[in-house]
Amino acid sequence: MIIAQKKRKENIIEYLLYMWQVEDLIRANGLDMKRIEATVVDRYGDVDEALRRQIYDWWDNLTEMMRIEKCETSGHLQVTRGLMNDIYNFHLYLLTKPEEAAYQNAFQTAWSDLLALKARIPDGDRMQHVELALTAIYDYFLLKLQGRTVLADTTNAVVRISRAMAILSARYLEAERELDKRPQTNADGTLSAAR
Repeated sequence: MIIAQKKRKENIIEYLLYMWQVEDLIRANGLDMKRIEATVVDRYGDVDEALRRQIYDWWDNLTEMMRIEKCETSGHLQVTRGLMNDIYNFHLYLLTKPEEAAYQNAFQTAWSDLLALKARIPDGDRMQHVELALTAIYDYFLLKLQGRTVLADTTNAVVRISRAMAILSARYLEAERELDKRPQTNADGTLSAAR
């Protein structure tokens, strides 16, 4: 929870990758909160009881959502998929803006890597660009975590994809902050406080 909140504010792509990791941790613990408490929650160390309770509840809620949404063995939570789709739509928007040449160039540089990935993975042809990019980065992370050898070409591809996603993340969060600054109108037409 603490890490997720920080990542959500600082890097939306890292936040999504973290949430994928959380989903995998919940699965690795058999969606069993006793195991999750022992392997995850207890590792937060010396935190006050109120914060520990918040952390426990966050993991418990995600575990229950995974059960309800039938994500016990694979897939992503609806909230995660929804955010990924929002980012994808923002990606498409950036591709149309002449002032976003830096992002467009970074994405174009990674495009052939994404096409190669799309051809190699099951259901790759049904994944949109951002999901493909996240899959490349996450799978690379898992390979490194497992201590497996990663080819230089793969590492270079992930670097190119990560550069594009870093720019996308920064632009998305900038746009989100700008939106939060705008005054909101109530149903009766009066201005309300910014979000």
